Amino acid sequence: MSDVVLELEDAAFRHSISSRSLSKPFGKTQGSGIFSLNLKLRRGQILGLVGPNGAGKTTLMRILAGIYPIQKGKIKYNKSKSNNLSSISEMELRSVVGHMPEQVRWQGKTTVKRALEDIAEMRGVAFRVDGILTMVGLSEMKDSELDQLSQGMRQRLTLATALLGSPKILLLDEPFNGLDPVAIRAFEKLLNELAMKGVSIIISSHRVAGMVHIVDRLALLHKGQLLIEGTLKDIESEFELDNRIEIQGPGKMPNFEKIITDSNSILQSQHTELGWTVVVRDKDDNLLNKLVSSNIKINTWKSKDTDIVEMICSATGLELEEIGFNVVSSTMMPYKTRGEEE
Repeated sequence: MSDVVLELEDAAFRHSISSRSLSKPFGKTQGSGIFSLNLKLRRGQILGLVGPNGAGKTTLMRILAGIYPIQKGKIKYNKSKSNNLSSISEMELRSVVGHMPEQVRWQGKTTVKRALEDIAEMRGVAFRVDGILTMVGLSEMKDSELDQLSQGMRQRLTLATALLGSPKILLLDEPFNGLDPVAIRAFEKLLNELAMKGVSIIISSHRVAGMVHIVDRLALLHKGQLLIEGTLKDIESEFELDNRIEIQGPGKMPNFEKIITDSNSILQSQHTELGWTVVVRDKDDNLLNKLVSSNIKINTWKSKDTDIVEMICSATGLELEEIGFNVVSSTMMPYKTRGEEE
């Protein structure tokens, strides 16, 4: 197992917001943020940070980038090749972390190369500009004005600025937004190459699908709390979200309870004017043959992907309606103890 390069111990940060009190109209109070978060990042690891909008992903990324100072807890960093971790300040974090925010408004008549050179000169790494432009696929656009760039090109330029200082840790906030499939494939190839060189990468996204094939581990964040962290396979296995098949067909809903021996294998069923959809636990290797033998017409037969909502429901014990409509009495989500009764 590779060395731990960065560790958060009970890290907490809460945003300061207006109190909205009539007696103290200009007063401040603590709002949302990160609560007692523990997380380890290993050398050369690609970690997927997932969670719905408002989960605290961007706040956590800014903490790791040294933009927000933690108010409680510790951030430790491996400053040598040994396994010894020591506390690191926000200023020190900025020297070892490359941060790619979700949106950077590149605009103006400045050329791509000149804009990158200006930032590189401030960091003392102007000699790396041409190589970085080639690395992110912008060498042919280096003389183009910022106003002429597409959204995908702007994303690449933001990545280039994050890579300027040869960071040991790379933070990417929704990096695939605005990229076409070809650009995404090239982006993923670059990230894998960086990870092979020992760069630790965190990719923040509100979607699980689309990143599962590139990340080594997933960390699920919701309402500022880390609900679970591990490989997707381990998470699916723990919460029984694995080995599921989604079946779709036209017409009236078939009587699956007569066909499937174990009725508990039927996880979801839905019928609309367009047809029916059923999700089953794949325990019967002959299920498809049974359906065909029963003259049931099937349009789609595919593995059911795990989404964030399902993970949150499984990790917290809350129903979809409670999560979807925010029916929670406090700012903290209850964490369902593993193995406890429903």
